Amino acid sequence: MLVLLAYDTPEQRDQSFLRQEFQRVGGHRVQYSIYLFEGEPHECERVVRYMQRVARGIPGDIRLLSMERSVWDAQIILSMAVTPPPNEPPKFPRLIEFW
Repeated sequence: MLVLLAYDTPEQRDQSFLRQEFQRVGGHRVQYSIYLFEGEPHECERVVRYMQRVARGIPGDIRLLSMERSVWDAQIILSMAVTPPPNEPPKFPRLIEFW
């Protein structure tokens, strides 16, 4: 199961705080203001409860979306400005051969 954090807040300080707290619980950056956490359903519920407390009182648009992995895998990426998530294998130069 996945939890996606998306935010649009006016203060840089609040943006940094949301980012740091979500990364602290295991989330990683997908876009500049979109982060993703993957875990078991009970872990996702824990992250949602924690982030609800963290976001309390922060102005702006802050969203948590719970979804199955199949929903995330079905997305169509038109352009990718941020490096892929760390679970993808690194791209090796052509001059390296593997047997």
